[in-house]
Amino acid sequence: MRPIHIKLGRGPWLNCFNMFGIVAAMQMIFGVAFAANRNIYLLYDISWGALHLAEATSQWQMQDDKAVILGSVKSDGIASLVSGFQSASSAEIDFRANQWHPVYLSLSRVTKSKQIASSVHWSAGGAILSDIQQPPLDLEEVFPIPGRLKQNAIDPYSAVMRQLGHIAANGTCAGSYAIYDGLRRFEMQFVTVGNIELASDRPYGFDGTALECQIIVLPKGGHRIASSWHKKPPEDRQLSVYFGWFSDDLVLPVRLEIQAPVGIGVARLNVIRSKISSATSATDLTPVPLMNIGPSVRN
Repeated sequence: MRPIHIKLGRGPWLNCFNMFGIVAAMQMIFGVAFAANRNIYLLYDISWGALHLAEATSQWQMQDDKAVILGSVKSDGIASLVSGFQSASSAEIDFRANQWHPVYLSLSRVTKSKQIASSVHWSAGGAILSDIQQPPLDLEEVFPIPGRLKQNAIDPYSAVMRQLGHIAANGTCAGSYAIYDGLRRFEMQFVTVGNIELASDRPYGFDGTALECQIIVLPKGGHRIASSWHKKPPEDRQLSVYFGWFSDDLVLPVRLEIQAPVGIGVARLNVIRSKISSATSATDLTPVPLMNIGPSVRN
């Protein structure tokens, strides 16, 4: 274990945990055109090369124009030995004026060294009604988040739901969103790469046609001062996410990748253990071919 710990160092592990948070935000199901009343359970396996690091789960309750989401991420295997990590999220979003809007978002994160929690409530007009961090942000450790940057910002769930609506309607990724989650303020940009044939590299992985997109994350506040991540050029702060089309008008993020100095972090949708509706696993859904939006690319 120890040689691996020394080789990877602290930075890649922190990048991996940052990916966990993005994965939680990416556990989205429905675009605007196919919102429905149903319950959903998604499970993602997170690994670094051959090492299993964590599991991310998300439970969705969809009712008319409202969605309530419970998420969790827990480190496992070598990650729990090196830097134990677990997080939980609770959120509600509403569909109004032809797009998704945040109602509330609460986050909690526990490592071997600290515990952090936050909650944000928004009004129907998008103003922040309450904004609590416990403990308060330590401005000796993280960059401040000016109040003006929180204005007109939305939560990660609403942002990705809006993007999935775009994907469902156009078959492409495009757009930029101002995100505030109670602890961090950042921009999230989506760019289309093209269609790709994904071959399952795990027994539970997705196999079929997917849309590959890139997500570029631009930190604006709340990120660690000591980290070099915010100093990197945008191309070194991007994720690759793959969206699979399924029957019953579902669009799922089936794979997410983040590059690091050593290896690639991958989050894979577990199509065996994930459950769509109350009793249907993702393996019972039939992949649907994507529209032709450009040349195919391969891993």
